[in-house]
Amino acid sequence: MGVPLSTTLSVEKQPPKASAVKVDITRTTPLYPRSVYIQWVVVNPDKGTDYLFNIWRSGSSEGPWEQVLLDSPDFFYADTDFPANYEDRKPGLMTLNDTIYYKVEAKVGGVVVGEEVQLVQAALDRRRRGIHRKLVRDAEVYLRKVMGTQVAILKRKQWGEVCPHCVSSTGMSVRAHCGYCHGTGILHGYWNPVYGYSQRSATPIERMTSSEGTVEIHRLTAIMWHVPKVEPKDVLVFLRDDKRYIIEAVSPTSIHGVTVHQECSVSELARSSSEWNIKIDPWHDPKWF
Repeated sequence: MGVPLSTTLSVEKQPPKASAVKVDITRTTPLYPRSVYIQWVVVNPDKGTDYLFNIWRSGSSEGPWEQVLLDSPDFFYADTDFPANYEDRKPGLMTLNDTIYYKVEAKVGGVVVGEEVQLVQAALDRRRRGIHRKLVRDAEVYLRKVMGTQVAILKRKQWGEVCPHCVSSTGMSVRAHCGYCHGTGILHGYWNPVYGYSQRSATPIERMTSSEGTVEIHRLTAIMWHVPKVEPKDVLVFLRDDKRYIIEAVSPTSIHGVTVHQECSVSELARSSSEWNIKIDPWHDPKWF
């Protein structure tokens, strides 16, 4: 039988430890066509402390990040740094395949004391946020402890510095296998890898004969976490056997527009694809296996 916390009713033997300061992003609402409204709160704040906030923007939950706000005392921000019309290789809200993440940092005396990363998505009320949290946790536990295996997701860049090695004067990439942008036309091609878990189906390899010889096609279905939000042409890497797949279609399961988990149709990349030159660290910290 366990030892009671105290011999006196309603009095603990030891005082509870203070909880760490956290940032909770409550809203990332797109205001089409050219702004995103961000709102947040500080959980477990220190009394009498004034917080300053930095906001960063990226196309992946792992960055690299571009700073859009520095040392603001407000608990909200409207990011209006978007073009009114679609412009290739610039962040915007006009394209259907352009995922945007924001990171909010809380600072005290120049030191970051808390941060959170959030995808631009629909807002949920308090009750449905609790339901969503429960569903996401169940999906994560299932993939991490039961049927999933370790993966890295490479988010394809939709904006950034134009590749100086393959982009012509017309703005088009003229090398499909460019080693600097991997055919995306944007330098480095992909954002930093996001590590997680995924389950893939077992399907046979199809072999077809064409004028160029024998062509092998291996399509399958992969189920993965809700983060990061994947899109067609992103790359999924299974770390244990280093097989790499390009995502062709995504069917997310969601509650009121907020994703719970994702089911993707993927196709295995040929060994000659330039995406095989992207270095992925299988010995993730903490170690995968």
